[in-house]
Amino acid sequence: MFVKVSVLIVEYGLCMKNKFRSLVSILILTLISIGITIPTFSETWRDDFDTPNPDAWNIVGNDDVWTVKDGFLRIHVNRDWEINYDLFQFIAIPGPYRDFTVKIEDFGGDKLRFGLCVGRQFPDTPDEELFYYVFFPNEIRARRFDGKGISYPFHYRLSREPRMRWDTDVLNTLELHFNSGNFLLFTDGEFRTKFRDKNFSRIEIIGFVVEGINIANQWEADGWIDSFTLSGLHVSPEVKTTSLWSQLKSR
Repeated sequence: MFVKVSVLIVEYGLCMKNKFRSLVSILILTLISIGITIPTFSETWRDDFDTPNPDAWNIVGNDDVWTVKDGFLRIHVNRDWEINYDLFQFIAIPGPYRDFTVKIEDFGGDKLRFGLCVGRQFPDTPDEELFYYVFFPNEIRARRFDGKGISYPFHYRLSREPRMRWDTDVLNTLELHFNSGNFLLFTDGEFRTKFRDKNFSRIEIIGFVVEGINIANQWEADGWIDSFTLSGLHVSPEVKTTSLWSQLKSR
């Protein structure tokens, strides 16, 4: 008798769960079909690099460069690898990205250059030639590259980054604010610089890029990042609906 009651309780629970899933599915489909506006959502996404997360990051180039270990994203380069602008691209939330803040903690390198990059593609350039602003710990550079070859300066438009360098190869924090072509940069809690590029009305790629070893007679180089936080991002109704649908299917 006790076993039968337990079975009935379990069956009742499963039945209610299935009904709930069906109701949520119908609600989502109804909202889409009748065209009701779903408000945008402000998202915050953080990675402390405790474990590898291939669903959040895509490597373009040499897989050996990037390692998630001991709570850090670690970058290691051997000169024999001929590394040149390899990309560690954020894919957890699909672009384009229009208004957001990126904060990086414990950000530095030894004998190599790597930085936070934000980029987009323009109609007048080939598919593989995306344009980037790269925020290194000690400067900002405008480049175009595909993550697998040599970089080039902007040829079709004028870059707007400040021509400045700072004596900071290691930072406790780097914080980049982007809003419709306006870039505002803080490092270690203090204002560093700002600039505007009206051609960057949106960002299509966010990630990290490594240039490889750029110090003569050095054969190995390392870099590290403790955490990455993306906040203030307004996610479109289509993206949010897709996310809700994926969560529903996984239950």
